Amino acid sequence: MDEPETLEIPYQQLSPEALRGILEEYATRGGFEADTSIDSRIEEMMEKLRQKKIKIVFDPKTGLTNVAARK
Repeated sequence: MDEPETLEIPYQQLSPEALRGILEEYATRGGFEADTSIDSRIEEMMEKLRQKKIKIVFDPKTGLTNVAARK
């Protein structure tokens, strides 16, 4: 049986500090309006997490955590 490429991490199980760190790192990569503050970007992502539009995933091969759109 093949292992999944990534594992979904329920955001509710992360500490507030860990969750903010993941979202902050993602928010600083780009893809947002240039004049949007980091806090606004993080709140936008939190709302998308609550709406189940995005998810947090962990890649056990690379050890990296990321934010991904739900399919």
